[in-house]
Amino acid sequence: MDGKYTIRIFLAEGNPTGLRTLETMNWGGRGIIIPRESMDVSQSRDDLEAQGVYFLLGENEETGEAMLYIGETENLKNRIKEHNRTKDFWSTAICFFSTQGSLNKAHAKFLEELLITEAKQAGRVKIENSTHPGQTKLSESEEADVRVFGEYIKLMLSSIGYTFLKSLKVDENEKGDIYLCEGPDASARAIYTSEGLVVLEGSKARKEVSIGSKEYFTKLRPILVENGTLKEEGVSYVFTKDTLFNSPSTAAQNVLGRNANGWTEWKRESDKKTLDAVVRKSER
Repeated sequence: MDGKYTIRIFLAEGNPTGLRTLETMNWGGRGIIIPRESMDVSQSRDDLEAQGVYFLLGENEETGEAMLYIGETENLKNRIKEHNRTKDFWSTAICFFSTQGSLNKAHAKFLEELLITEAKQAGRVKIENSTHPGQTKLSESEEADVRVFGEYIKLMLSSIGYTFLKSLKVDENEKGDIYLCEGPDASARAIYTSEGLVVLEGSKARKEVSIGSKEYFTKLRPILVENGTLKEEGVSYVFTKDTLFNSPSTAAQNVLGRNANGWTEWKRESDKKTLDAVVRKSER
């Protein structure tokens, strides 16, 4: 969505990490962030007895891989309570519903399907939904309204740091500065963003990892290989899609297969200035 927005975050427990509500002007919807430890507080809220969609967020305890489940229900309060008993992985639930009661069952199903599709296309987290739901049919006007509701959900999520619905795919004419990281059996291209460093599709990473830096890859490398992000090609891995790393150093370490300071390893393609010099401007 284009334009400027004011997102109102209400601390329902007076705690910035407790139960919070999300709203914005001219949107007849509300989001509620429910940390698992705030389940009792959520069960006292009448507004959660509503038709809507929800996200369960957590991570794999062994690998640290981010995990996500997306669902819809006629009663958010009851469904989250049920998942508290039956699903172990999640630490935070985020619910969205219409404060005007304008979302019916078909709308919620369509929205659920749309959000699952976009999360899978974004490829940022592991989706825990076992099957992809069928395509719910809506009238042309209803579909347009529900899609707008979905855009507001994405706006709300991004405003609090959840970008799992946002595609990383960057068009060539939108990339701006390209940074290179090169070494034996490795040649990668990337862009620096507000979220971190995005290593671009087609980049090559060294497959062999130096003994002294294996600890950096015991969790991340196998995940990237297993989910198809890294594809074996001779002595290298090839990135099959644009891939976000939360720091330049993590990206450089995975590309070079050794300990590395990403701020100095990544160099701008146009003039070979380091990322440190361009972004932090610390070189003299």
